[in-house]
Amino acid sequence: MEDTVLGIIKDIVVGSQMSVHQNVLKLLGCCLETKNPIIVYEFVGYKTLSSCINPIDQTVQSEPLTWKCRLRIAMGIANAVAYLHTSFSRPVIHRDIRSATILLDENNVAKLIDFSLSISIPKGQLHVDTAVRGRIGICAPEYMTTGYLTEKADVFNYGLFLLVLLAGGMLKIPECCYSETFLPSLVKPYDEQDRLIEIVDPELLKERTNQEQFLAFAQIALSCISETAEDRPTMIDAAKQLRRIYESVSPP
Repeated sequence: MEDTVLGIIKDIVVGSQMSVHQNVLKLLGCCLETKNPIIVYEFVGYKTLSSCINPIDQTVQSEPLTWKCRLRIAMGIANAVAYLHTSFSRPVIHRDIRSATILLDENNVAKLIDFSLSISIPKGQLHVDTAVRGRIGICAPEYMTTGYLTEKADVFNYGLFLLVLLAGGMLKIPECCYSETFLPSLVKPYDEQDRLIEIVDPELLKERTNQEQFLAFAQIALSCISETAEDRPTMIDAAKQLRRIYESVSPP
């Protein structure tokens, strides 16, 4: 119960600070005087990104997301997480970036939600030492083994999210178990054998898109899930790389 209340408080505090960002679900108000706290957010519908790209989780009927739309979603979330990492006196780590914590509005604008697991890095420190929280299967390796949490843990989560966004239901990423090597063993053989195009969502392959864009996107994702935290880009760098791909896409 205490953890639940703390999570709600974090969601309110961080969510209110992040509400200025267009890619975060806007917090409109809250009431803590009731038995169960009430939080009011802007209404953008009930469509999660997961329900749009994962056949197993398709609870809503929607048109397949286009390549340009997926790039906009990827950039929007990258910008939101970069804002979380850099715009406050102490960096804030989300800890739960995945397709199920991203809503899409009627125009498919991505909205990051749920800051209940977020945590700040203490002033003057480069990491926070904390118990492992979040979905075990998507936690960064160094966080799992040491409990040391940095912004690069969010980058790892973000890389997984990019792979899911690119692959849709083609890539099965386990969330119920953890192995430090499951992602390299799952994705790297495709990379090493120049077969990355095989993990791309077939809906995207139907578009008249230069396949080099898919491969460049995949390489950004792979850099984000590097086993060593130091080898991962910052969220700002990832956003810049995605912007370059987006600007190379021909108008629809």
